[in-house]
Amino acid sequence: MLSNLKLFLKDIYAKTRKALLRPLLLLRETRLPSKRAIKSILFLRHDRIGDMVLSTAALKALRKGYPRAKIAVLASKSNHEILMQNPHIDEVLVYNGFIWFIKEIRPRGYDLVIDPFVTYELKQALMTFLSRGKYKIGFEGAGREIFFNLKCPAASPPKQMVNHLLDLADLAGGKRERCEPEIFLSETEIEWATEALAEKGINADAVIIAIHPGAHYPSQRWLAERFGEVARRILDQGEAKVILLGSSDEYGLLEEVKESAGANIQIFFCDNIRKLIALSSRCDLLVCNNSGPLHIAAALKVPTVSMMGPTVIPLWLPYGELNVVINKSLSCSPCNRAVCKEHQCMASISIDEVFEAVETQIASIKLKRKIKGRLSEKGKKRGFRVA
Repeated sequence: MLSNLKLFLKDIYAKTRKALLRPLLLLRETRLPSKRAIKSILFLRHDRIGDMVLSTAALKALRKGYPRAKIAVLASKSNHEILMQNPHIDEVLVYNGFIWFIKEIRPRGYDLVIDPFVTYELKQALMTFLSRGKYKIGFEGAGREIFFNLKCPAASPPKQMVNHLLDLADLAGGKRERCEPEIFLSETEIEWATEALAEKGINADAVIIAIHPGAHYPSQRWLAERFGEVARRILDQGEAKVILLGSSDEYGLLEEVKESAGANIQIFFCDNIRKLIALSSRCDLLVCNNSGPLHIAAALKVPTVSMMGPTVIPLWLPYGELNVVINKSLSCSPCNRAVCKEHQCMASISIDEVFEAVETQIASIKLKRKIKGRLSEKGKKRGFRVA
């Protein structure tokens, strides 16, 4: 009841604010200038890991639309490494507070500044305005658009976040064709992951299932012992190796999963996000909650099985066709609450249905390997190699 009241009051506030600010929209420009006038672009993305991963599609679209412009991204300490090796970016700036932003960004005078935040909050829109960018664009929402001087798209009704971000890139002059989330790894990083697995007795040719039981908010986490039971069932079948991924801060959570799974599961602590990315790239399947690692795996084209509870569907669905999402769509969802005492949306997801989804994914993985093996054999006979 209290949650519903908060949502109601939030809605009233947003509508009232928009009505009060509406007259200022008359001052806004509605057309993008000639592309020749855009020589530098700043893209704000100083928030979480998953948001940055999904934004790589829009960044590629901007590069295609502005091949000669300098593109900079304002990232956070937690997500800036997502952009390492990315060929569509010229510069990554790590956000260090509002005062730092004013001192560091305003003098640069970017031609185009983009606020990709889908929110009713004003902070990021105000930052865009204060950046002194010649042209500014972001999503409409409760009057946020008064801080932008270009025509803005609406972020409703909800669709996958990647498509919202590509809408924004389109209106900013980008080209969205064949743009999707991407993460780039070096050969050295891939070799490191292969060696790290081998050190724990896991051959790269094995079917490797990764489990990441963490999430930003407690309300987004499926029960640790259930993750452990799914892992135990996979191991009991003897068809795949199972590894646990997480940071050292999640030591207790990972140990709780291992206690249910048994001694045969291996833990990899990934305090460096690049190591988590590299290890994920060597896996055949990721089982997880709605989290940054989910979107990392999807961007790497690694199949996933994920559990979603209080999350807005379809906004935060992983991108691509290799993903299975389990969601109960209860009457109280999506609540977007960080903590929930009842937690029925996640508690009602059973071990059996998650394991069934995992089995289906494993069967698909093995079939693809079998087909690839046959093609490889035919290729050898004909004198060419199948990648």
